[in-house]
Amino acid sequence: MSIDRAAFFRHLEENGGDLFPDGVTEAQKRGLCCKLDVWEEFYADFPLVFLAAALGQMHWETGGRLEPVLEAFAADRAESARKLQAAYDAGRLAWVKTPYWLPDESGQIAVGGGDIQLTHRRNYVFAEERLAQRFSRPFGLDADYDRILDPTVSAHVAFAGMIEGWFRPCKLGDFLRQNGTLDYRAARDIVNGDTGRIGDRIEAHCKTYEAAILAGLRDND
Repeated sequence: MSIDRAAFFRHLEENGGDLFPDGVTEAQKRGLCCKLDVWEEFYADFPLVFLAAALGQMHWETGGRLEPVLEAFAADRAESARKLQAAYDAGRLAWVKTPYWLPDESGQIAVGGGDIQLTHRRNYVFAEERLAQRFSRPFGLDADYDRILDPTVSAHVAFAGMIEGWFRPCKLGDFLRQNGTLDYRAARDIVNGDTGRIGDRIEAHCKTYEAAILAGLRDND
């Protein structure tokens, strides 16, 4: 399975105005091409609706940048920690019981990072263990959290994490219908429990990407 990149981006340019009001930038194309490359080489046995779901979620999580980011879109982890501490002090992070942006036992700052953001050391360690098991080689996420900012590593974390259910107690297969479609709205719960607030927008994102993927496959027929 190979997605024709020209047809894929042409569809997004012509039909993805809500996601790309100024057109698809070169940076966004690079980010999407990396994700498609990783998918085609390592995850192509899974349903294409899984890819559409992942791309829609990653678009939201990266603020449309489509490349790995740090939490609060900070330049580095120290800046991210400062921004989170300020928000916490102002009462805007009421759901946080224990600040996770303080240096942990490794001396690193485990703020969110990636296309689907990892927080807390336990999640960086878990992702490292699962990827090392899947590919029989180390990725270095436990020793250097900034490895999650490598576009290829981040794509693996996003795809494998959503397929296997690393982030919350559900996975993409839980939302696959018998007719082969996927409940994109409900599948937001794979990443975050805010479906009631943004589920409709996530669904629209995923449907846009699904249509672009299908356009890319038709041009390869």
